[in-house]
Amino acid sequence: MSEYRHGRVARLRPPWYARMLRLRHLTLSHAWCVVFFEGMIALGVLMALTELVSWWAVPVLPSAVAAMVKLNDVVAGGAERGGR
Repeated sequence: MSEYRHGRVARLRPPWYARMLRLRHLTLSHAWCVVFFEGMIALGVLMALTELVSWWAVPVLPSAVAAMVKLNDVVAGGAERGGR
């Protein structure tokens, strides 16, 4: 109990995906980070194995999702500033 009173308890760090994208306004859980990164890799591999897309989709799909998440973070930041 004394750790809480003296400020010795460390804050939880955000998931590495959120740190990598330097998200400031969105708070992603670990489950969403897994879905966004590893899920998109798995989806790209499955789509490439069924020959719906070429193998370039495996690295491009997670990159495109990361760009959309970062864009969403930027828009959320602009909406916060615009509402003041």
